[in-house]
Amino acid sequence: MQRPNRPAGKSPPPSMGYDESTMKYILILLVFAFGLLQPFQAGINSRMGAVLGDRVQAGFINGFVNVCLISLVLIVLLRGFPSLTLLKDAPWWAYLGGAIGAGVVMVQLTAAPVLGAGLLVAFFVAGQLSGSLIADTWGLVGYPVRSTSLVRLLAMVLIMVGVVLALLTDSPAVADPGVAGEGASES
Repeated sequence: MQRPNRPAGKSPPPSMGYDESTMKYILILLVFAFGLLQPFQAGINSRMGAVLGDRVQAGFINGFVNVCLISLVLIVLLRGFPSLTLLKDAPWWAYLGGAIGAGVVMVQLTAAPVLGAGLLVAFFVAGQLSGSLIADTWGLVGYPVRSTSLVRLLAMVLIMVGVVLALLTDSPAVADPGVAGEGASES
């Protein structure tokens, strides 16, 4: 099933039958929930890399599961797969989302066991905030231009202070919990 052609860059906002205000709160909760899961994903992917003995293979498994689940969602929601006509109309940089996603997975696979969840997420959030300020300030990749206020700059400074504090208080790992718990019986 193909969706009708839409003007380039004019994807309707998700509503699922909710009014705009309700949908905003639902999306905020979903973003928070999946943000909460992010450090677990990094650890899970890292553990898969340890089991397989290869980070790239673990990244492949992550991507494969991702494609399978998104394909299932497309089928269940009767969205169909994107048409080649619409895909060729996308700007070249619109394909970088997948490359960035693969990079995130590979960096997290490598960094998670070295940095630990706290430091990994602290630097990840600092990077995300920096990127979001840049994207909003100049309206890059389809974001509307939003002015950089003093409050947003203060938030950036506070995040960076938090990253420095996390780095200064980082202590070496005592044991690999993935290895320490192996073979233990559950009771």
